[in-house]
Amino acid sequence: MPVFVIAPLSLQPADAERVALLRKSYDPNAAVVPPHVTLVYGVDDGLESEALRWARIHAGAFAAVSLRFTLATVARDYENSAWYLFLMPKQIPPILIELHRRLNAGPLQGAPDVAFDAHLTLGRFQERVLADAVARDCNAAGVAIETRIAALEVVLFDGKEARNRTTLPLGAA
Repeated sequence: MPVFVIAPLSLQPADAERVALLRKSYDPNAAVVPPHVTLVYGVDDGLESEALRWARIHAGAFAAVSLRFTLATVARDYENSAWYLFLMPKQIPPILIELHRRLNAGPLQGAPDVAFDAHLTLGRFQERVLADAVARDCNAAGVAIETRIAALEVVLFDGKEARNRTTLPLGAA
């Protein structure tokens, strides 16, 4: 079961309700993991204790950061033959980019090399046409979701269930 480092999102109540409704409708993992941004994608579970130690070091060195999602977009995952609906920020705060870079260095440098776009997954679809329609509806309604990242979470996740979740507050050195 691979190890991930995620950053759970603190959403305003109206935004949390909107995101929860979309995720409940379209994201099979909505009940498994909270709305989040993934910072480290699936390192070998033999590195779980090292991932926890490494994330603890970096969580203590970084302060909470704000992030604003402004666009719903659709992307293809060829490996899983699926279409994903993402909320994307117009700009990723430099401090979040640096946290991502540092977490993926050192003992976790073997994590899959995934471009960091700080997205929030809202859904997974078998058909692109439905994903595109939901993205159009989201954008037509206006996407301006403010969030705050105040912690990291180290979690074992196999795509269906999450285990051994450890939350590490940012700035708690």
